[in-house]
Amino acid sequence: MIRNKPYSDDTKPIIYLVATPIGNIEDITLRAIRILKETDIICCEDTRNTSLLLKRLNIENKKIYSLYAQNEKENSKEIIRKIKEEKLSLCYLSDAGMPGISDPGSILVKEAYSNDVKVSVLPGPSAVISSLVISSLDTSDFSFYGFLPTKENAKRNFLSSLAYRKETLIFYESPNRIKETINIAKDVFSPERKACIVREISKIHEEVISSTLEELSSLKEEIKGEIVFLIEGTKEKEVMSDKQVILLLKEGIKEEKLSSLTKRISQISNRDRKEIYNLALKLKGEDR
Repeated sequence: MIRNKPYSDDTKPIIYLVATPIGNIEDITLRAIRILKETDIICCEDTRNTSLLLKRLNIENKKIYSLYAQNEKENSKEIIRKIKEEKLSLCYLSDAGMPGISDPGSILVKEAYSNDVKVSVLPGPSAVISSLVISSLDTSDFSFYGFLPTKENAKRNFLSSLAYRKETLIFYESPNRIKETINIAKDVFSPERKACIVREISKIHEEVISSTLEELSSLKEEIKGEIVFLIEGTKEKEVMSDKQVILLLKEGIKEEKLSSLTKRISQISNRDRKEIYNLALKLKGEDR
């Protein structure tokens, strides 16, 4: 059992997870600035980015250690050992936003708890939440999936598995791949499904583009910057097309019994189970 009460006393060691601006430096909190000034050590995803941030905040003479995705598992052990032995405080910063959300940080937290080191979070900017509340899509229920697969087939299969989720779906996507992703989503979901592109949050070029997937796919201009892509959840009575059913069947037919697969797809597609079963048999026949 883990019971973490970081403010039960003022002793060290302690780790602070510090949310940093995702665009506008004025989004840093007063508390974050104070803790960054007071802390003994700063760990970060990229020492160059963090050094620049600290300079702009007039925070100087801090020991800065690198802790990024490729070395987090190995370096977390050494960092925890150091702050525990020397009774130090440590701040961890990713390049932008909240540490641990599609960024390093979660392994450091697990290692801290394994060694009875206190952890606290300093709330602040989050691209996921900021995009959701400004998107005009339903905010009562949502799922965040991080970055989508880069390869087209993997992306198509992944989105197909989410086609009939009822909550708002949130993804990070590269500006180089967003148009391809919109076109795939249009095929997998439906051209009339609502979606939203939120880009450059809190920066001078902040923009929200909200419409159907069909209309978003017709955008001619290049979509630049840091992008969050949101897709509306399915409606209760929405009926899945043959094309969408076949995508799901192809994904599951090699790993799942035909009876359970067709039952599951029938439930999420609002289609007759026997109809789905016949499509599955046809697919199996074509594979021979």
